[in-house]
Amino acid sequence: PYNPGHLMIFPNRHIEEIEKLSFSEVKELHKLTIISLKILRNLYSPHGFNIGYNLGKGSGASIEHLHLHIVPRYENELSFIDVLSGSKIIVEEPKDTVQKLKREYKKYAEELLAQ
Repeated sequence: PYNPGHLMIFPNRHIEEIEKLSFSEVKELHKLTIISLKILRNLYSPHGFNIGYNLGKGSGASIEHLHLHIVPRYENELSFIDVLSGSKIIVEEPKDTVQKLKREYKKYAEELLAQ
């Protein structure tokens, strides 16, 4: 993870190219993105977010399944280069992040399942 709360959203269907998403899948990904932002704001109070896809091997995509990164960002944090070089200390164990996020997503289950 780049920061506490960094998460990735994957479509259920195995897909590698964003252009192959159905309209329904695009809608669901965006709905989940909005709910994820609400949850991350509540849990971590970030000053901003980086949200994006790495599409294709040339972009640095490390897995062959489409996924969207949501990275909470904070004022005065180390730069992204510090993260890539491995010198950044993450102040929360990833397993703790997972538990926090699971609890919060359960609160939104009805909204997530609504059509």
